[in-house]
Amino acid sequence: MAYSEDHIALAAEYALGTLDADERALVETMLIVDPGFLALVEAWEHKLAPLHQMVSSVEPPADLWDRIKTTIALSAEQTPVVLPDDKSEEAPVHAIDPVTLEMTSALNVSSGPDATSVAPEGMAPAEQIAPVVAAAAKPSSGTGARIFGTAMSTAAIVLAGVIGLQIYRPAALPAALRIKPEIRTVEIKTPPPPVAAQWVAALQSDARDPGFVLTVDAASRRYTVRRIGPPPAAGKSYELWIVPGKFGEPHSVGVIDSEFTASDGLAGYDADTVNNSIYAVTVEARGGSPSGKPTAQPLWAGKLYESVPSH
Repeated sequence: MAYSEDHIALAAEYALGTLDADERALVETMLIVDPGFLALVEAWEHKLAPLHQMVSSVEPPADLWDRIKTTIALSAEQTPVVLPDDKSEEAPVHAIDPVTLEMTSALNVSSGPDATSVAPEGMAPAEQIAPVVAAAAKPSSGTGARIFGTAMSTAAIVLAGVIGLQIYRPAALPAALRIKPEIRTVEIKTPPPPVAAQWVAALQSDARDPGFVLTVDAASRRYTVRRIGPPPAAGKSYELWIVPGKFGEPHSVGVIDSEFTASDGLAGYDADTVNNSIYAVTVEARGGSPSGKPTAQPLWAGKLYESVPSH
């Protein structure tokens, strides 16, 4: 990105440390979001770093700290500063601190009218840096306002771009600039599902003792048969049949092969047929009737009754 003279001067002033608090905050924001401007500031810091080597250490006077405290106390109440008129031809003269003066004067080392400027190795000639240092030390009110206005406009554009990236392409930003998602856990209490009705039938051979107890779940139509009597004879099996209506044809719904037998054999029947049919058990060849029809008379039979209502 090509930067204007105002941007270059702003970077130089930041490297020199001559900006006020608001301007420094603005520059530091631009350093975060604009890598090119960061590189520009680092270049100026590299160029101006040898200035520290050209200034010898000076021991401050013993009474310096007392004078500073006295000056601070005297400046507690100050007259409001009146900005000069921009239309005036003469620019105000700004005070320059002694360190800046000493740094600027160190750039021009001469011993006569023909002497040339001297700069340490790796640094630009003094005649190139001196104007920048002088401009940074004594900017005119118009130049400072123009630099600040340009910087504010640039920062506004950059910040708008950052906000746009935060919304549409957060992955393109550094982790420090991404919007942290807010995660909330909401507990939704749902009522328990209704309990299906349970139907039961006692399959008996006489009025006294049932040989089997049949239980059917009304919702899934899955049944369970409990064998109460003895197991079948060797080579034989008990088989359960459903007989729709009084004179319907019996259909096998499974072999009873243990004391408790569970099966989905009634899943293909509608609820009305399941609830109003007769159930019977016959003794068949091992594994059930090979023809799909009973080969013997039923020895146990019964009808379903609702034992547990749905709720």
